[in-house]
Amino acid sequence: MAAAAPRPQAWPARLEGYCAALARRVAVVGVAGMLVLSLLTIADICLRYFLTEPILGLDEATQLIMAVVISASFPIGIATRNHITIDFLRNALGRRTKSVVEAIGGAMVLALMILLAWRFGQYASRLMERQEATLIANLPVAPFWWMVTGFLTLGAAMQAVVLLNQLIEALRPDRDVRPGAASGTRLVIACLAATVLLYAAMIEWGVALGPVTLAAVAFTALWLPVLIMVPVSVAMAACGLVGGSVLTNFDAAANTLVIHSAAFLSNLNLVVLPLFLMKGSFATAAGLSNDAYRLAHALLGHRRGGLAMATIGSCAGFGAVSGSSLATAATIGSVALPEMRKRGYSVELATGCVAAGGTLGSLIPPSGIMVIYAILTESSIGKIFIAAIVPAVLATCLYLITIAIYVHFKPSAAGPVDRTGRRDVLAALINSWGVVVLFGSVIGGIYLGVFTATEAGAVGAGGAFLFALARGRLSGASFWRVMGEVAMNTAMIYMLLFGAVIFSFFIGVSQLPQTLVAAIQAAHLPPFAVIVLLLVVYLLLGFVMDPITTLFVTVPVVAPLIASLGYDPVWWGIVTIVVIELGLIHPPFGLNAFIIKGVAGPDVALGTIFRGIVPFLVSDFVKLALLVLFPFLTLWLPSTIR
Repeated sequence: MAAAAPRPQAWPARLEGYCAALARRVAVVGVAGMLVLSLLTIADICLRYFLTEPILGLDEATQLIMAVVISASFPIGIATRNHITIDFLRNALGRRTKSVVEAIGGAMVLALMILLAWRFGQYASRLMERQEATLIANLPVAPFWWMVTGFLTLGAAMQAVVLLNQLIEALRPDRDVRPGAASGTRLVIACLAATVLLYAAMIEWGVALGPVTLAAVAFTALWLPVLIMVPVSVAMAACGLVGGSVLTNFDAAANTLVIHSAAFLSNLNLVVLPLFLMKGSFATAAGLSNDAYRLAHALLGHRRGGLAMATIGSCAGFGAVSGSSLATAATIGSVALPEMRKRGYSVELATGCVAAGGTLGSLIPPSGIMVIYAILTESSIGKIFIAAIVPAVLATCLYLITIAIYVHFKPSAAGPVDRTGRRDVLAALINSWGVVVLFGSVIGGIYLGVFTATEAGAVGAGGAFLFALARGRLSGASFWRVMGEVAMNTAMIYMLLFGAVIFSFFIGVSQLPQTLVAAIQAAHLPPFAVIVLLLVVYLLLGFVMDPITTLFVTVPVVAPLIASLGYDPVWWGIVTIVVIELGLIHPPFGLNAFIIKGVAGPDVALGTIFRGIVPFLVSDFVKLALLVLFPFLTLWLPSTIR
């Protein structure tokens, strides 16, 4: 009997597919522009350094072009529904409940995109009326912001199509009846009802509540939708808009959103973030993960537990060029886990060392999360990069010591020792020159003052592209995959930034940081006690939130408090990154553990992975204690920077 023909898609689903195809083409053009700017920046550095003849007006052009390029990534982020959500309750909800929640989140995304497109259009119109132009190259500014408005409008139109499909999905009969689904539905209804009541209370009694009570109500109104899978970016934007409108007015809050968002889009310091995302994607495509693993294996494979140690070493090496914990865990895990399991390593040790080693991706500079912290606190990106070097070396050494102790007391956990000849070590060193050059050029250039942190992003992205191109790794689909990946990640992070902008505005006008500082001063709490309390709060947040979300939500409140206590923001930045990265490996959220579960296969239980992580968690707490007790470990190297 012949198989039935596949049922044709309904026109809304087909329309969403067409939108995604168009968005990919727009994104590729935008990311290609980013790549061209990277190569031009490298040329500018060479001309400036060797001939003292820089490209005139390149910085001004870069600011404006990058604003357009970044906004061109929003349609692909919208069309692929690529938002950061906390799916803590996903498995407890039925299909219809999940669809309804997704439709609510989709409606909020649409409202934010319409607001952005509307207000950016007004912003571009004002610039055109004033005939604004750049100082050096005399470039008219308004056309670039009209293009930004156009891409945001396109994103809003695509979100309308996405929302239509989400509503259709939500209205379908629910045939997914699973145990506990009714309880999950009741929880969602309760969270939504409580959120509406909290917003009503903010609007009705906001000023009378006072800053602390109002902020507490606002934080609750932020967390409840986030915990039921509403995108974090729009939950933050909604909370900030309502709270800011109550304390000032809607126009002031909306204008702040656009003015600060425009500043972020054209901020040369923040431009480094998508450039480092591009660097990591091209580095992965170039196969640098395999080079890092072979080098680490050649250097450490002769020891008991050497393959696990090599995994930590390769995570450190690849983290230096990827800048992402999740990418490091996934990429090195796919290389190292099959090797360790084939050679008789216990599943606990194999998965635990990969999950823990993945966190080095964010601690070893340059990393995206460091850039985000620097921008949110207006700190020096270059100093934070340099400050992270000693803590990263310390973390790597502690992980290696942990493995040595582990296999000493449990020799059966490690497979046979591999003997590596000098020729193998030399060959691995030669083959891994790309990792060394990329890391050395980016960090060395910043440290020696050859170029700025922003230019370092261009050097890293352009260098990784040239390296992948020379290896023949960018033929066909690989190039388009990298470009799409960069665009989607850029859109996801900038959506968070837009939400954080208005949320930070609300926190600022609420006077919450000043009130907290005054309360701590009145309580006469020792500064060290405040630090310990904040670290405990961050550890608790790690149970339910990923590091980037934690950073965006907490920095507007915590950074002024730390400054009032007299602590160095660079030191606190490294400590913050270390403690929130713990959230990637401790239960129940532990994103790295879930990634390793996907790489390891269905035969490896999540509980097994968490048991393997425990010894590395102990070493992480030792590292955290050393960095808190001895700040010079973080601050010495930046003090020597040129």
